[in-house]
Amino acid sequence: MKRFLALVLCFTLLFGTFGCGKKEKTKEKPYHTDLSFSELSDSGIDASLEIARAKELLFRIEKGELSGIKAQERLDERADALKKLRTDASIAYVRYCLDIGNDAEKRAYDTLLLQLNTLECVLVDAALLLSEDPALRDRYDEKTVETLLRADALSDPDIQPLMERERALEEKYELLSIDLTIEYKGKTWRGDEILSDPSLSVEDFMALYEMFMSRFNKEAGEVFLDLVEVRKEISRQLGFESYAQYSYACFDRDYSPSDAMTLARNVKETFTPMLSELRSDFYMAAGQLAGAVLEENTTMDCIENIVGDILPDLQEPWNYMLTHGMYDFGTETTRMPGSFTTYFSEYGTPFLFSAWSGGFDTPSTVIHEFGHFAAYYLNGETLERQNMLDLAEIDSQGLELLAVLRYDTLYGDLSTAAEIAQLFYALYTLLDGCMEDAFQQFAYRQDHLTVDALNAEYGRLCSEYGLDTIGLDERSWTQIAHTFVSPFYYFSYTTSMLAALDLYLTARTDSRTARNAYRAILMRSGDTGFRETLLAAGLRDPFLPETIRKTAYELGSVCRSQKNK
Repeated sequence: MKRFLALVLCFTLLFGTFGCGKKEKTKEKPYHTDLSFSELSDSGIDASLEIARAKELLFRIEKGELSGIKAQERLDERADALKKLRTDASIAYVRYCLDIGNDAEKRAYDTLLLQLNTLECVLVDAALLLSEDPALRDRYDEKTVETLLRADALSDPDIQPLMERERALEEKYELLSIDLTIEYKGKTWRGDEILSDPSLSVEDFMALYEMFMSRFNKEAGEVFLDLVEVRKEISRQLGFESYAQYSYACFDRDYSPSDAMTLARNVKETFTPMLSELRSDFYMAAGQLAGAVLEENTTMDCIENIVGDILPDLQEPWNYMLTHGMYDFGTETTRMPGSFTTYFSEYGTPFLFSAWSGGFDTPSTVIHEFGHFAAYYLNGETLERQNMLDLAEIDSQGLELLAVLRYDTLYGDLSTAAEIAQLFYALYTLLDGCMEDAFQQFAYRQDHLTVDALNAEYGRLCSEYGLDTIGLDERSWTQIAHTFVSPFYYFSYTTSMLAALDLYLTARTDSRTARNAYRAILMRSGDTGFRETLLAAGLRDPFLPETIRKTAYELGSVCRSQKNK
């Protein structure tokens, strides 16, 4: 899939805290490095030394040897080091993803990730102590202290061994995609070889695919069982009632797992019939688009025109991305599957990681990730402080759907088919986000889980949400990387897609209002939650049942009109 979870979950909760509070900063034009990605280097900071310095600082604050402004200045220095280390870790992650079989890159990333967690824990403890210092009352207002307490609740040095175990299991899953092989008629096959060999007969392809899926399901499923137990223990040690509550807190959501279940029920009841109604139209559109082969340079020029037309502010980040090489579309088999965008805060630049298949859906993937890229480029400092997933996915999915109205630039005579396909994907995303969350809530509630039980539950949910009719089966959950490496992320695709559809439906009749609403989301202040930010931008609250009903009615009207073209 398309997205990348923040390297350290609590970092965005605490990053803007040190040295902040009521002290205002003048808004300046964001800094962006003149270097290309290949020229970026590590900060050179000694992480072990920084951890030792942070622990010494904490000790001196605890003992009363250091307090007031001097203590805060020392804490600010350590926070600057934390920012540099996070940038190092972000760059290390990209290098690892470019070649996930490279042991040196793997060790570099893993080491930095664990060092970051340790340093964060120490700095949060130090900041909480300073928040009680009368001399620093102007630096620690109520909101800042609340942020620190949330960050403190999400991590602890005592869970470090569990986090190391969790990361090792995630890597085990990631490597399955390139390491797993099966034997068939005297030949060894990898998954990508099965999908890309044109010489295979239909009979051989089906036999190979079935063998591979069964093997992958079993091995990935066993990894997941271990992950569930490790993560449940992490949440128990941190004092959470459930792992779902812990994950929702990590994502800084302003709604609960039970709120998500209520929204999921309303989405399922409203949109599942529409998915069924549009299925045949989608297959017809997909058939028309199946033979499309989109050349990279020409298509990228078209995308540039589209995003600049949607919002002129997007032209600068697009040019920067291309001229500074802050993207990679490589096709090597040792690359991490999927797409994501990350941010190198010390350099003030995002980085877009994807692949160019040339299929008809390639532009939507690029546009999606560029939405994330542009948000970081234009508003990176704010997003470092508060990067709510539900809002971040509007940056991406909102741009995807606004681009649909300009598909004639990309697809010419096939633009109607491409629009039908994209709207069907939007419906799929709405329902799948709900289903994946329901599946994970089930998994983390159960004791004595088995892979067979997980398969059975996923198969049941596929049928309930109408997704068994479009290619998903009881084993498909093991193919979804988010389930393994960023649990409970998926529901943000549902909430953000409802907002993205609101943008799209508005743009059909009032492009200026939609453009202004999208820009307001991109340039959000970071001081408000998900629902409040949407309302301030002029969008509807996706948690209200009437919003779901109105969106479904309006979308249904559009789909029927497209069908009749």
